[in-house]
Amino acid sequence: MNRSKQTLAKTTAAAVMLAFIGNASAQFSPQTELHLDAATRNTLGDADLMNNIRYYFCGYTDNPGFVNIVRSWNTIKIPLTQIAGDTWYLGSKYVGQYILRSPTGFVLVDSLNNTAEARDLTIPALQSLGLSASLPLQGVYLTHGHGDHDGGANYLRQTLNPPIYLGSGDANNKAYNPIRIDSTNLAPQPITIGGRTLTLIPTPGHTPGTMAAVIPVQDNGREVNLLVTGGSNMGGLSTVYPYLDSLERTYALAKAMNVEGGMHPHQFFEGTLQKILDSGLSTPSQYVVGNDKYMRGLAVWRECTAAFASNLDATAALPVWRASKTEFIAASPAPNRLAARVFNGWGPVAGQQVSFTLEGRGTACTATTDENGVATCKSSLGPLKGKDDLVTATFAGAEGSGYVDLGSKVTALANNGCADLAAIRAAMGARAGDANYASRLDVDQNGVIDGRDLSSVTRDIQPGFCK
Repeated sequence: MNRSKQTLAKTTAAAVMLAFIGNASAQFSPQTELHLDAATRNTLGDADLMNNIRYYFCGYTDNPGFVNIVRSWNTIKIPLTQIAGDTWYLGSKYVGQYILRSPTGFVLVDSLNNTAEARDLTIPALQSLGLSASLPLQGVYLTHGHGDHDGGANYLRQTLNPPIYLGSGDANNKAYNPIRIDSTNLAPQPITIGGRTLTLIPTPGHTPGTMAAVIPVQDNGREVNLLVTGGSNMGGLSTVYPYLDSLERTYALAKAMNVEGGMHPHQFFEGTLQKILDSGLSTPSQYVVGNDKYMRGLAVWRECTAAFASNLDATAALPVWRASKTEFIAASPAPNRLAARVFNGWGPVAGQQVSFTLEGRGTACTATTDENGVATCKSSLGPLKGKDDLVTATFAGAEGSGYVDLGSKVTALANNGCADLAAIRAAMGARAGDANYASRLDVDQNGVIDGRDLSSVTRDIQPGFCK
C-alpha cells in the first residue's frame, strides 16, 4: 500500500472510532428512532450502504460530530483518478470535482475550493487529459453556490471562459456571472453541455439554488446514468422540509431514469472512490452499483432525513419509506412457471401484486404474493421461448398506515432457472444457516432444501430446455 493509501486508511479508521464515541448516549423521540431504525433496515445488511449512506447521512442526527472530522479531510489530496471510461475525480478526500471528457471537449462538475486549486489542480488535470483549442472546456455545472463547490469558478471563467451553470437561487452576486437554472421550476430540466445532455432538477434545502443532475457516462462501452446530488447538510427546521421534498423528487427522477450509481462531490458519503484507490478501476466501475442498490441507498438517505426532521420537530409524523427487494426464486424464470419473492427489512411483503413481463412480448401474468412474499403464475403467452426471453418481475409499490412500500423489480433471462435447478440439486439437504442454503431455492420456505423443492420446479422445466 502506498503512502497516500495508508494515510486514507488511517484517517478513515480514526474517524470511525471517534464517530462512534461522539454521540453514543443520545436519546431520541419514538418518531426519530422509528426513522433511524428504518434507515438501518433499508440497507438489508449491505455493508456499503450501512457504513457510508446510513452512517454519514444519519450522522446529522445521531452523530453530528462527524462533520468536523470529515472537514479535516480537505487537506488529504486525491490526484486525478479515473472512475469511469470518460470520467475522472479530482480534489480531496472531503470534496472534489468530476471531469467529463467527450470527443469535443470537457465538462466540469463543481470547481474545487478556491482560485489556487483551480489553477494548480484543475487546469493541469485538464491539460493532462488533452485540453486544447480543439478540445476545450465547454462548460462547468455547479451543484450549488457554497465556496467548496464554486470557489474556483471565477478563475476558470477568467482563464478559459466556459459557460458556468448554477441554480438561480444561489446566483446573486456571483462574480463569475453564471447562467441561471430556474430554481423555482421543480420539474426536470435537460440541458446540453458539450454534446452531453444533463438532466437537472432543483433541490432546494441545503441552499436555495442546490441542484441535482442525472449525467450519462461511459462505462466499459456501455452508457449508464449516474446521479450527482447537491448539498448534503440538512440545515435546520426551516430547511429540512424543503430538503426532504427535494430528496423525494430526486428519488422519483432516479427511478424514472434508471440511475445506476452516484457521483457525490463529497464522495465519502457513497464510499465509492476509496474502492478505486485500493484496487484500481473495476469492470463495471465501482461507481456503477445498479439501480436496485442505488435506489435503496436513496431510501436510506430519505429515512435519515425524516429522522433529522423528527428530531427537530416534535409534531412530525412522516410516513416510513420501506425499500423492497424483488428476486426470482427456485429455478425461475422457467418455461411454464414464473415465481418471485418480494421482501424488505421488515420481512415478506404479502398480499401485493407482482407482474411478469417478457421483453418485446408484453405481460405474461400477474400474481399476488403469499404470506412468504412469493408470487407464482404461469405465462399466458405460452411457454418461454428457448433461452432468449428476457423476463422482468415488478412490484409497483404500495402504501399503508404510516408507511410506504417502495417498488422494486428484477430482470433475468429465461435460462436463469437452469442454473438454479442445478443449485437445488447440489444443495439437497441443506438447512437454514448452512453455508450452501439459499432462501430463494427453498420453495416452500420450510427451512430445508429437499425433494419437494426439487419436484416443484422440475415439472415446470421442459425436457431438454437446460441442455
